[in-house]
Amino acid sequence: MPPHISIIIVTYNSADWIAPCLNALQQQVIDTSYEIVVVDNASQDATIATIRAGYSDVRLLAEPENWGFAGGVNRGVVAAQGAILVLLNPDSVPRMDWLEQLIAPLADEQVGVVGSKVLGPDGRIQSVGTQLRTPVMLTAHQGDGEHDTGQYDMLTDVWAVHGVAMAFTRRLWEELGGFDEGYYPAYWEEVDFCERTRRAGYRVIIVPRSIVQHSEEASATGKYSATFYFYYHRNRLRYAAKWLDWTMLWNGFRRAEHMRLATAPLLDRRIARMVYVDGVPTLTALDATQRTEVRAVGQQLYDGTLPDDECAPLLTLLAEAEQNSVLNEVLFHSQLPLVSRLRTAWNNVATRWYVRPSFDQQTRFNLALERATQKLLAQITVRAAADALDTALLAWRINMISSERS
Repeated sequence: MPPHISIIIVTYNSADWIAPCLNALQQQVIDTSYEIVVVDNASQDATIATIRAGYSDVRLLAEPENWGFAGGVNRGVVAAQGAILVLLNPDSVPRMDWLEQLIAPLADEQVGVVGSKVLGPDGRIQSVGTQLRTPVMLTAHQGDGEHDTGQYDMLTDVWAVHGVAMAFTRRLWEELGGFDEGYYPAYWEEVDFCERTRRAGYRVIIVPRSIVQHSEEASATGKYSATFYFYYHRNRLRYAAKWLDWTMLWNGFRRAEHMRLATAPLLDRRIARMVYVDGVPTLTALDATQRTEVRAVGQQLYDGTLPDDECAPLLTLLAEAEQNSVLNEVLFHSQLPLVSRLRTAWNNVATRWYVRPSFDQQTRFNLALERATQKLLAQITVRAAADALDTALLAWRINMISSERS
């Protein structure tokens, strides 16, 4: 008989984390049969070798290219045999009763998607469900950073679950048409799946007794890095364009994003502008060329370069000014100790009475100039990002109207 449950893990350069994850899965206490399917997105490390050497019971799909998280999930589901489908990140270690607790609510036909309580390595909460801040369209993990004292231990309906550990039935996956592979390579795909689940009339819930520990280290993007912002904002804009009507997109999201940019970190603003200049991402899945282009930009950002960044020269000048602003006082040396002490004493008097006040005055001027420059830089990046967003949305709207008329 085929297994009742299929646990699908999408890996990419996950050699350092996959063994603890698979070991924990093999120790699950549950009466129902389950299989483990790993979809490897063309890892360049020892992920595949690690699985083949120590886990012969794992079904491994070694893909020739990186399909992203959504694409990996879809390919894993097609290959899997279970009626219940469970997704788990490779840098997660589930507790022994995690699987049993997670799937139990799916016996209720009104329940569509279930998610786990996700804890960090220090035992603090990373997520007990995901919230959406509207109209700015930013995600936030409920409970993030809090000590777990049982304050979220009630089974609760949520807007979305964290993609680290979630489950649903094959019937729901088929009804919704699987994961949207346009959210490439990562971020917002599980949010989109939960959105479609709720719109289809099903519940999305958190099962707090189903617990995984998540290291959050297996992501190649790095949280709040340039690569993270690029993928996150690109898919965030796509999600907004997909689910908001034009009035809400223009009057709600656009205005809220203008306000957000005014206080966002400089790196966030610069990447947001880069995303918006490129326009609203296509609402269809990407072809091979487009996937390659998106990954290439992500790699470029990971390597520390921002394409076509008009702020780079000014930032370089500020960095050089900061480096050259360090004062290195002159030390006097002499073969005659008395001469050296006299020269030092005279220098101290001259410095204290004349040089130091002038130096302090110049320092105050330099600091004021630097603050003014930083403020100007912030205004430039905010305005540039806001203008790019407006242009992208208008161009997208014109294309949509033209498509409807043709």
